[in-house]
Amino acid sequence: MRGPMGLPCMTERFIIHTMGQRTPPASLEAEQALLGALLANNKAYDRVAEFLRPEHFADAIHGRVFAAIARRVDAGRLADAVTLRQEFEASGELAEVGGAAYIAQLLGAMVGIINAGEYGRLVHDMYQRRQILDACEEAVNAAYGEGEMDAAAIADRLDGALLALRDGGAHRLKTMEEVARESVANVAAAAARGGGVSGITWGYRPLDRMTGGLHPGQLIVIGARPSMGKTALAVGVAARAAAEGARVLFVSAEMLARGVADRVVAAVSGVPLDSLLRGGSFNSEGGFQSFAPDGWEMRAIGEAARRVSQLPILWDDAPSIPLPAIRARARGMRRKGGLDLIVVDYLGMLAPSVAAKRQNRVYEVSELASGLKALAKELEVPVLLLSQLNRGVEGREEKMPGLSDLRDSGSIEQDADVVGFIHRPHYYLSRSIPTRKGNESGEAFEARKSQWYLDCQAEEGKATILLAKQRQGPTGPVRLHFLDQLTWFLNSAPSAERGSEPVVPGLPE
Repeated sequence: MRGPMGLPCMTERFIIHTMGQRTPPASLEAEQALLGALLANNKAYDRVAEFLRPEHFADAIHGRVFAAIARRVDAGRLADAVTLRQEFEASGELAEVGGAAYIAQLLGAMVGIINAGEYGRLVHDMYQRRQILDACEEAVNAAYGEGEMDAAAIADRLDGALLALRDGGAHRLKTMEEVARESVANVAAAAARGGGVSGITWGYRPLDRMTGGLHPGQLIVIGARPSMGKTALAVGVAARAAAEGARVLFVSAEMLARGVADRVVAAVSGVPLDSLLRGGSFNSEGGFQSFAPDGWEMRAIGEAARRVSQLPILWDDAPSIPLPAIRARARGMRRKGGLDLIVVDYLGMLAPSVAAKRQNRVYEVSELASGLKALAKELEVPVLLLSQLNRGVEGREEKMPGLSDLRDSGSIEQDADVVGFIHRPHYYLSRSIPTRKGNESGEAFEARKSQWYLDCQAEEGKATILLAKQRQGPTGPVRLHFLDQLTWFLNSAPSAERGSEPVVPGLPE
């Protein structure tokens, strides 16, 4: 069947599977008009080059014509009815629509060069509509089926497909020229920013110096035994990065969001965390004294809460949250206001998929780690993931952890771009109070106890972040300072000369 000017009608190129089924959305007239405009004036290609691809055309032949035009224009050559006719006569790709003469017919379909951008957007819109239908049909079939996918996984896949469409369609291959240009732009941005940070800041200078910051697409794993300060470091990074303008999603699977925020308020106010949580403190006689409503503590806490409330952090403290839910929250945040960093506290509290539960814990952890790495790449943001370490650390005399101590799975190490471990010797020293040995003299015991006391004093506040793996940088120890009363990390210990640094540099006043 032929339409006006001998051009193929839309129904000729689509197969309708059943009577009454609607034809997939398409506008062959817009495709023909667009191609005619491009052939008439190659400058019109600039109006659609940024968003339109050959696969967006409903008619595959139109897609091949567009690809030929794009190829010649990108190479700085003329793409008109004559040059394309010569190209397609040799290939025979237009035989089913009348041969190379079809190129001349497309010129006749042109409505106006000035409308090229509008027709291009219509072609792209029709493509997206067809993709939406395909994604929904796949979800419907999966929902009716009895396969491995549960409802959350089906919804997650559909959400991912729709997000890809909102972001400009399916992932496409990049040329070396594009990648090199991105690399140079990244270097220029880092140089302009100063401070040696090319990604999102950790908020801690020693970590920024060692890594250059937290980079898009990275999975950064921080492992430690309980009470080493995993959450303290994570919330410190989140607050400090947010104070510099980063938009943060904090997934607090272990603690309520309020409990994590208490740490920030305590650190900013200077009120010890245990006193803040009790609403008062014990005096020297052991009696408890509540904060006065107009006392400095309540004023400091109120001011700290006001300042902290301005940080661009969104919290998700749902218990046993599954990976698809994290993905959905992150995608939604990126869509609505933007997203720069995801923090997950912690891996062991996330819920595995139904399929993973049928396997073993190693498989569950592997699935979660690889899924978070995929999310980092998909959304082009760093994901900071906390992980628990095996008990084996505490059974060794030298308690500095290593990669073999990651709990349940070596795939965490495999998927991670950066792996760091928190070590605070004072924690172990303070809990290993000397006891007198059977044949030990009183003098020897007192000397040993005095040495233990001196060792505790020397190690108090010292913290090491051991970077055991970094794909694109050095490894080794990073020194920080830990304020036990505030449960907070600082760049270095306060001193009489320097005073105390802000616990959250850049926090809005």
